[in-house]
Amino acid sequence: MSIDLITISSSALPETTQVAGFRAVEAISRPYEMEVFLIVPSEGLELTDSVGAKVRLVVDRETDRLPPFYFCGVFASMEVLHELDGRALVRGVVMPKLWELGLSVHSRIFTKMSVPEIIEAVLQDNALSSDTYQLRLGNYPKEEHVCQYRESDLAFLSRWMEREGIFYFFEHTEEGEKLVLCDDKSYDEDPVGQPVHYRPQVGADMFAGDSFRSFRARHATLPAAVKLKDYNYAKPNLDVSGSASVSPVGSAEVSIYGDRFFSPGEGKRLAKLRAEELLARELTVQATGTRFHLRAGYVFEVDDHPRPAFNDRYLATEVTHTGNQAMASPHFRAVVDLHQEETYLCEVTAIPAKTQFRAVRATPWPRIYGFENGTVDGPADSEYAQIDDQGRYSVKFKFDESALKNGLASTFVRMMQPHGGGIEGFHFPLRKNTEVVFSFLGGDPDRPVISGVVPNAVTPSPVTSGNHTKNVIQTGGRNRLELEDLSGQQRVTMSTPHENSYIRMGYPNKGHQMIVQTDKNTFLNAGQNFDLSVGQIQGSGTWDVKVKNDWKSHVQTGGFSLGVVNGAPDPGAGKIGISAKSDISTTTTEGNYSLDVVLGTWTTNVKEATTLTVSNGNTKIDTQTGTTDILSKDKVSIRANNAAMDIFAKDKIFVNSTTGQIEIKADADDIVINAVATNVKIDAKANIEMNAKGEIKQEATQKWYAVSKGDYFKYNFSSSVALTLGATSETKVGVFNENLVGGKLEMAIAIKMAIQLALNIECTMGLNVKQKVGPADIYYRNASIKAVNLWFQNSVGPKVQSAIMALQRAGLHIAVA
Repeated sequence: MSIDLITISSSALPETTQVAGFRAVEAISRPYEMEVFLIVPSEGLELTDSVGAKVRLVVDRETDRLPPFYFCGVFASMEVLHELDGRALVRGVVMPKLWELGLSVHSRIFTKMSVPEIIEAVLQDNALSSDTYQLRLGNYPKEEHVCQYRESDLAFLSRWMEREGIFYFFEHTEEGEKLVLCDDKSYDEDPVGQPVHYRPQVGADMFAGDSFRSFRARHATLPAAVKLKDYNYAKPNLDVSGSASVSPVGSAEVSIYGDRFFSPGEGKRLAKLRAEELLARELTVQATGTRFHLRAGYVFEVDDHPRPAFNDRYLATEVTHTGNQAMASPHFRAVVDLHQEETYLCEVTAIPAKTQFRAVRATPWPRIYGFENGTVDGPADSEYAQIDDQGRYSVKFKFDESALKNGLASTFVRMMQPHGGGIEGFHFPLRKNTEVVFSFLGGDPDRPVISGVVPNAVTPSPVTSGNHTKNVIQTGGRNRLELEDLSGQQRVTMSTPHENSYIRMGYPNKGHQMIVQTDKNTFLNAGQNFDLSVGQIQGSGTWDVKVKNDWKSHVQTGGFSLGVVNGAPDPGAGKIGISAKSDISTTTTEGNYSLDVVLGTWTTNVKEATTLTVSNGNTKIDTQTGTTDILSKDKVSIRANNAAMDIFAKDKIFVNSTTGQIEIKADADDIVINAVATNVKIDAKANIEMNAKGEIKQEATQKWYAVSKGDYFKYNFSSSVALTLGATSETKVGVFNENLVGGKLEMAIAIKMAIQLALNIECTMGLNVKQKVGPADIYYRNASIKAVNLWFQNSVGPKVQSAIMALQRAGLHIAVA
């Protein structure tokens, strides 16, 4: 066994350890794995301390000028295969430090970080210092929300690097291993710097040197194109898609939905990566030989191949190294399963160096097909929901190991709603620390949606065993909708604590099946019709309205009508109509009653009697312009029962009976006609009769004239004395009387005549007018006007005020004083 070609060194191994052989497999974007078979003294062998120790294996031929060929890493496991003559055959598995990331399992959230930043954060979290890795990466956008879910750090990084087209390989030097991450075709060159010759081996040619003894090329069929499509709920009408061509001779297409991108530009970039991933498998070569220093991730060149097209530059994507220093011992070869006789042999898989390498997306993307729980989060402690301009929430997942808080533990997450649409929606905002459950679109941990709220001991359910018949919706401000389903006591209550306001309907409370309550103001606005029906279903009912202060009602356009038993009349625009089958009564116990007709007339039609009673005070009718008429088809009577009646007029007073006589009668006192400033005139188209049971007295301070245009003038002074004057008779009543009959006859008769006619007419109609014209005093005074107001009030509706007026009209009564 030659111990000069392959050596190993580790703090966990004795210096006398020998390498019997090794087998190493390294590939781009995959941790390498090396099996090394060691011959170790059995005495003092303790493998426990070897696991995790750093190790370096060197393949060095002193006969050439090539640098040593290093394999570095850590012992992942140690196994004793065989013991003989105080020596043990031990199998050790060497892995890179990156492999240890596969031992972990984590669930955590990364927010607002780019993929390279996430990679570096995970590496440093696993104690990989910056001198053990190198990032040769371009610029990457920030990711709002990236979730590592129940997976190792290695699986988490691998799936994201595969998605983003990032690949890695390892550098091995005397100092150790170094992880290198790349995303373009700037491949590292072969450290030897010499092409690999093609020397096909025929039989057991042991003298071919550092060359390839076999070389195979494989061409694969590819699809024509890759098409990706996704959805961005922030821009639902945006066509979020991308495509890229793969092979011009391909016929099939690769169409993938939901590859987690949110813009057409991002879709185009990812489609290009997926196309490059396929193109990297279009042409692959496999070669076997004894050439040292061929490593995955490095470029080498092939020459001397009889097919010129194969003499090209290639990127090694996978290399299997086999070393055997136990050639002379078939027993050892059988135990370690190393059957080749060469000391060193490599098998290489490669692609043309001009091809962009992209790793196959082999690492599974975790899927969450159930629910996960968490809490609503936010930047501050607030009694109100902390949501963004789209109604989304910051959340904290229970599985999240990160120390992020105050709204930084996730992106904004939508909440599933029972209803929505263009302008529609159904959203009860959630407050910080409310426990929620999440579902995930397509099972993707990076696409959470709040599915609902679940109660706990801190935020309990509003319905428990104590009120299990109720259905309750209650907000944090204690606005509440409660539906009681208890049989026979069904009730719906909608309430808010502000001013003790609520609406309750259903099972009686305070004897009512419908209650609207607030301690302050109520406003009801009906844009068009407002219909209120009381007692129409049961056949009877009462509308009872109590108003402590004012009740105002204003009908801006149209009219107001009220019907009691009878249907309400149609009043017309600007009018008030009131109809009652029976009585209408209005009572004002204190204060005044006022009715103003600003424009228009006041008409009252009464089929039977009209009575106006004023218990104390005066009754006055004041017609400021126009005429006051009192009309009656029957008798008109105006009476002053306990006092005088005055009729006054600024101008003339007319008393006219069209078909009957006019009688002026004084039952207990004189009738006085007094013309203070002018004459008294009595004019009759027929006779004038004056009858007195007592004396008739006529008196004038000046002349007294009696003129007859008929045939004669006759005075009967008694039953036996008469004076007849002819047509030429002239009678003067004054200081003297002169009569001329048939000649000239003078007669002096001292006559004193006083005729006094008192006409007292009083008519009052809300107004009292007194006018003195000549000897007559005339009063117009109405008999009775009674106005009835009818009031209605609804505490939740508009206030309505109306009035009805009844007029009692008295006849005309003239009494002689």
